[in-house]
Amino acid sequence: MIHLLSRDISSETLALLPALFLGVALVWFAVCAIVLFVVDIQQHRLPNRWTGLLFAGAAIFLLASTLSAPEDSALSGRWLPTILGSLSYLMVMFVLHIVTRAGIGMGDVKLAAGLGLYTGFIGVETLVAGFMLAFLFGGLQAMYLMVFRGAKKSTRIAFGPAMLVGCAVALLM
Repeated sequence: MIHLLSRDISSETLALLPALFLGVALVWFAVCAIVLFVVDIQQHRLPNRWTGLLFAGAAIFLLASTLSAPEDSALSGRWLPTILGSLSYLMVMFVLHIVTRAGIGMGDVKLAAGLGLYTGFIGVETLVAGFMLAFLFGGLQAMYLMVFRGAKKSTRIAFGPAMLVGCAVALLM
């Protein structure tokens, strides 16, 4: 997301209000991500209140950012990819939830809706990268638990933290 702001700064099209909305959206992500990360590690669940807050804040602030941006801004016209990113990530995770017979929990599915807003805001490449990185980090987490903690095939692994880290890394790329 920083590259979008830097593109506007370099072309002198940066408007204060859209940049402010984007900044608030990023702070919102950080706060919600920290809470969700910690709770999922400790309790193996993603509370509806926090996944809902992540989604609502992202929807409000990211859409406000793109809708208030001047037409020549890099932030302009991102409302459709933002919404489609959320729907896409949500649908893929829901299908995986059904196929894996709850191997992917509904908390992960709901989390995907909010993360899809953030990654979709940047574009399809970032959406796909966030999704793939989530599974990469989830796999690394599983390998660590197997090698160092004696985890078995039946051991439950919190996938929300991998999704959050994958999204954060994708946003920084």
